[in-house]
Amino acid sequence: MDFQLPVDDLEPLRDIIGSAQVVALGESTHHMREFYQVRHRILRFLVERCGFEVYALEAPFTQGQVLDTWVQGGPGTVEQVAADGIALSLGQCRELHEALAWMRGRNRTTAMPVRCVGTDLPGAAASPLPALEELADYLRWAAPEALPVLEEAAGVVRRFDDPVIFVALDRYENLPPDQRDVLTGALSRLMAHMQRLTLVQRARGHGAEHDTAMWHLRGAWYLDHLHRANSTEGFESASTFRDLYMAESVLRLVEGGARVVLAAHNWHIQRTPALDSQERPLLPAGAHLAAALGDAYRAIGVTSSLGQTTTLGAPTPERPHGAWYAAPLPPPVDGSIEAAFPTNRLWALADLRAARPHVHDAASFQHSRMADYFLDLPVFEAFDAIAHVSRTTGTDHVLEHATG
Repeated sequence: MDFQLPVDDLEPLRDIIGSAQVVALGESTHHMREFYQVRHRILRFLVERCGFEVYALEAPFTQGQVLDTWVQGGPGTVEQVAADGIALSLGQCRELHEALAWMRGRNRTTAMPVRCVGTDLPGAAASPLPALEELADYLRWAAPEALPVLEEAAGVVRRFDDPVIFVALDRYENLPPDQRDVLTGALSRLMAHMQRLTLVQRARGHGAEHDTAMWHLRGAWYLDHLHRANSTEGFESASTFRDLYMAESVLRLVEGGARVVLAAHNWHIQRTPALDSQERPLLPAGAHLAAALGDAYRAIGVTSSLGQTTTLGAPTPERPHGAWYAAPLPPPVDGSIEAAFPTNRLWALADLRAARPHVHDAASFQHSRMADYFLDLPVFEAFDAIAHVSRTTGTDHVLEHATG
């Protein structure tokens, strides 16, 4: 995508965005070339024409700090920064590199720089060790008396630490119950100790450092609860701790006065709750954001009708982190939002908010694409708009795995 192309044709977006503080841009699966391009074109419009200041990614808050450092002019290559800062290989594609490079280039010449941050749990729900290591750096000078408790937690975490979520979850399952309790207890004591220092640290002029350290710890604490819930409830329910942390990470930015563009999977950004296979409620990040912000939150789902989709394969000896693979894209089913779009144009944007009063069968759209199947959800309630790409192809990263 050429980031120098005019964005005048996106002016109708203003009617969809209004005065929203958070605009979420989705995707029906990861690692699709055209989804990156559409989202980044919308990002540019929101930054240049609407004054949005932060691009918040479905990437770990802790490891994602390198992204913001780099787009503000920090050292390193875009390829290495994206690989280090974004989990599940989602940063390993040319289209995202181009977007990061655009932000870095723009920040050299503007008085209103754009930030790029992660919102997700450490390792996208793998291991809390990166967050604990960041917290240790803070405690060494701010509260060294808490370091033994941190080391108690880290000692347990090292027994299941792995950057691959499948591996970390499996190792945690094999921990003795008393070791799980040691970890949970140590994290709870750290949370209490850090909270007790908050007002004093702010008065001493260290409020920003303390709040950031608290957010690393909060991610580790939520991830511990995710691992525990996975053992008893299953991953579908447990994973919504990710969504809560993502939503709170975005709200933390909003409370600081920023207007935020959130880029995440359609599942994460939808406004509506869902039910798991046992009829238990699931709350995506978008449901939390809609509850907190109301009309100041906009969710734009991104989907397609033709071409390819992707699936994530489990780790193998050759690919220990797993890999994204191209898969056939099933045709739109009856009642899916994809079936409502023509496929004779590159992409189209439908304003569902404006259409709701005029579409007599809006309630009949109860399906939307998710990877290589269709998810049941009330589309007109879940999203404020849908960006539809006629045909999608995998990124170079995916195509390399197809032939590698």
